Amino acid sequence: MADLVRVENNNVALVIAHLAEISRRKVDLERGYRGLFDYGVQRLGLSEGSVALRIQVANVARRFPQILAALAAGRISLTVAGRLARHLREDNVETLLADCAGMTKREVEAYLVRFDPQPIFGPSIRKRPDAREGTAPQSPPQSPLLEPLPLPPTPAGVLTPATPEMYNLRFGAGKEFKLQLERLAEVLGIENPAKNMAEVLKRALEIALEVKDPQRRLERRLERERQREKTAVESQSAAVESRPDEVVVSEPATSRHVPVAARDRVLERAGHQCQFTGPDGTRCTARTGLQIEHERPFAMYHSHDERFLSVLCRRHNQLRAEQVYGAEHIQARIEAGRLERTRTSRERCVEA
Repeated sequence: MADLVRVENNNVALVIAHLAEISRRKVDLERGYRGLFDYGVQRLGLSEGSVALRIQVANVARRFPQILAALAAGRISLTVAGRLARHLREDNVETLLADCAGMTKREVEAYLVRFDPQPIFGPSIRKRPDAREGTAPQSPPQSPLLEPLPLPPTPAGVLTPATPEMYNLRFGAGKEFKLQLERLAEVLGIENPAKNMAEVLKRALEIALEVKDPQRRLERRLERERQREKTAVESQSAAVESRPDEVVVSEPATSRHVPVAARDRVLERAGHQCQFTGPDGTRCTARTGLQIEHERPFAMYHSHDERFLSVLCRRHNQLRAEQVYGAEHIQARIEAGRLERTRTSRERCVEA
């Protein structure tokens, strides 16, 4: 049995090392996945919690490979490695790994309190609800030395199915949200917003989608453009007939910004999903943070020809740019943009 455990520890360390290398080489992106998390879940078949922990340790292992040796030797567990991850530095990695060797998760948490102290609660008594029906809960004894505990935090948002067609929705919101909800109900002519909250929110979503949804914008625009396109085609045909030997060349674009109409058509063509596909046919599943990529680099062609526009998520768009211009060039551009935004922000603060 001990031999099996040693083999398992060694395999865990190997998996972590491979994930670190996959992340460094961006193999996950090249294979068509949104990131290392999707690669671990979809490609490797690991559970979501398991992947998250392994990615956390893999990111740290790229800086501190000592953690891989400790995992392979069984001196620390994967859970302990995850607890240590955010505390490791160049000047303490050897000490922490040595001190925590053989510790359990709870022992490591107690050990790490020295690096991340938590607030100390004073003596207090909290009223406990009486679970028995029909029995009034008794009040706790009053004492000037005993103060009630603060109220528990608002539960996180919940969206769960109740029936095949209905969902239960619960979330916490501030006073401003309540006032906005009531005002929106007034504007929409809906009485008793607390009782008809689903109707108010549904109408609000419809209004937001009508303004922001590129699919709806495209449908409206297509209707408006039909006549304009028909007129433009007729005018161009007349011009060609009058000048049969002249080649009509479109003017080069002066801005990298893709016109909204063209962007909406390209998004519609892509099904509003990243179009990056890996060697085995795996297509990236990202549907948010989408960007328009020029398959013919704009810096070279200065064109928004829709035949050569595609939809990529931010990470795959950056990967394509690195493949064309080189990773160092793209990183330098990113740093320059970050410095420019910082400078502009400071200038605005000074002016204010």
